[in-house]
Amino acid sequence: MNSERYTGDSKLHEMVEIAMEESWDVCVAHIELITRTIGSVIAQGVAAGEFEVADLQAAALCSCAAMIKFFHPQMIAQTADKPGPSIDQMIDFILASLAPRGKAK
Repeated sequence: MNSERYTGDSKLHEMVEIAMEESWDVCVAHIELITRTIGSVIAQGVAAGEFEVADLQAAALCSCAAMIKFFHPQMIAQTADKPGPSIDQMIDFILASLAPRGKAK
């Protein structure tokens, strides 16, 4: 869905670029919100025994870094036609990295 929405939308990319240049603090707040949200999901998985994580903040940051090409408008556009894992492959990889040892699928 994001690929369809963001690929080829020059107006959106212009807005993102301007926001990054002129309002970086807003971008940082957004990045922090996404990281906290992903961290919250990981924390819920830890509490349920589905994930084993020594450092929740690092796990959230690593998960965000692994997925950025799937949710950052410019990265989506830049990597749309380049080889790389699918979103399903990346999700499987991240989930396996968070699973308790011996439970990875």
